[in-house]
Amino acid sequence: MSSTLIFCKQISPVWQSGTLGHPENQVDIWKISVGDCNFMPKNILSKDELLKASRFLHPKDHDSFICRRTALRLLLSRYTNISPPEIEFIAGKNKKPELRSESNKLRFNVSHSGELILIAISDTEIGVDVERIETGFNYTDILKHSFSEHEISRIQQTADTREQFFRLWTRKEALTKASSKGLDDELRDIPCLDGWHSINEGLIGLKGNLQVKSFNIDHEYMGSIACQDELKLNYLNFEF
Repeated sequence: MSSTLIFCKQISPVWQSGTLGHPENQVDIWKISVGDCNFMPKNILSKDELLKASRFLHPKDHDSFICRRTALRLLLSRYTNISPPEIEFIAGKNKKPELRSESNKLRFNVSHSGELILIAISDTEIGVDVERIETGFNYTDILKHSFSEHEISRIQQTADTREQFFRLWTRKEALTKASSKGLDDELRDIPCLDGWHSINEGLIGLKGNLQVKSFNIDHEYMGSIACQDELKLNYLNFEF
C-alpha cells in the first residue's frame, strides 16, 4: 500500500500587497477583510448566489457570503481572463466547487471566519482553512473525536492550549479540504503535529509529499494551507 508523506510547520509569512501571482508551480493565498467589500462591484454574482445570500438570517452571514463570492469571482477573472459575471462553477468531488471550463485546470479553495476570508489558488489540489481564535469556544468537547491521544496530550501541555488547538485544527481541516474526500469521521487519523508524518495514500487520496503550513493572522486568527510539498507559497493582500 502506497504512503503519503506530510510535513507540518508553523511559519510567519510576509503578506505582499498589490501583486497578482501565477498559479504554475505555486499557491497564491489571498487575504480579504469582509469590511473591504464596500469597495467591490455589486452586480457580478449569479442569480443562484444572490438567492443563497438572501436565505441567510443574520446580516453578517449575508455580507460575508456576498464578499467571498464576489472576491472569488474577481480573483478568478484575473487568472482566467473571463469577466467576473461569466465565470461558471460546478460541483466537483464531494461537492467541492470547480470552474466549469474543461480547458482550465485552475484549482481554488475558500475559507472564512469572523471578518476574515482566505482564498487559495493554484494549478493543483489545495485546501485552506482559517479560524478565529474564539475565547468562549469550548474546544475540549471535540478533542476525543477529532484528535489522537498524542495530539490531545500535546495540546494540553502547550502554554497556550487554545491557540495550539486552533493551529492543529486548521491543519486537519486544510488537509481534509485538499483531499475532497469528506474525512470528518477520520479526523483522528489525519496528522497535524509539527514534523513529517507517513499515512496511507488511500486515506488522504493525494499522491506525493504534502506540506501543511499554519500561521497566525493579526493575533486573532489562525490559518493553514495544505498542498504539494514542492510548491512555492505566496501570501497576498487582495486590493481592488
